[in-house]
Amino acid sequence: MKPMIRITTIALVLLAAAGLTLGDARDEIIFPHDLHFEEDIDCATCHEGIAESRSALSTHRPDMDVCADCHDTEDDDLCAQCHTNVDEAEALTPPTMSGWNFSHAAHLGADMDCAACHGDVSVASPSRPDKALCRSCHETAEDFTDCRLCHAEGETLTPRDHGTGWTSFHGVHARLEQNRCDLCHTQSTCQDCHAGDNVRPRSHDLDFAFGHAMEARGRETDCMTCHLEPEYCSACHQAERVMPRNHSRADWVRLPDGGRHAEDGLFDLEGCVACHDAGGEAPMCARCHGG
Repeated sequence: MKPMIRITTIALVLLAAAGLTLGDARDEIIFPHDLHFEEDIDCATCHEGIAESRSALSTHRPDMDVCADCHDTEDDDLCAQCHTNVDEAEALTPPTMSGWNFSHAAHLGADMDCAACHGDVSVASPSRPDKALCRSCHETAEDFTDCRLCHAEGETLTPRDHGTGWTSFHGVHARLEQNRCDLCHTQSTCQDCHAGDNVRPRSHDLDFAFGHAMEARGRETDCMTCHLEPEYCSACHQAERVMPRNHSRADWVRLPDGGRHAEDGLFDLEGCVACHDAGGEAPMCARCHGG
């Protein structure tokens, strides 16, 4: 009989916990935005002061006095029209907000409509804008400087899924959800860690340097995922004195007509400047040809 007693005890505990949960359910507001929209009620009528708000710490939810302008708030039988837990209606806890410095005043001052961020209230209840929606107007900036326009000092900028072990497995997420990474990280963020010799892609095995030229010719766009600047290639090739194959031709430099390099300079100048580019200084050609 002991197993039966044990099972019965567990069942009673679970039922008691369920009863406590149901009895202590947090009150939620059932607010039909679509019905209010059909009555041509403006957002600012209920969300008073939102046009001047420069902080998200205040939710600007209407209090009972605002509701009383249109509804009979003295009738207890009508409370359930808005409150999911009438007995705990006074214990409503405002939702936790992020972006403490978010300025409604700045956005509304730029003639943005509420629906641009919160959706069409005639179709569904308004939603909080996510990062992707913010990025449709705001570009990612270096060192998260743009994030602090809305997120105050003291607010964490780390997403919930970036927990223990994230560094070890983030490569998988980056390959599957690159667009999501781009919401917060610029390309340089990856290069700060991956540009060194300590972290290499799986395709860069120990002898990659000896055969990478073939990869570079056939998959140049893949290389540019990390190696954005041509100087990355030229700096290493010059230091190691590695030259293209045509540079070893006997007629590459020849007097008096200049040889083959003069012809390539005329017809493939883009190929030359891929390596011989001195930026704002005198070009490589001037070292020999003067000027």
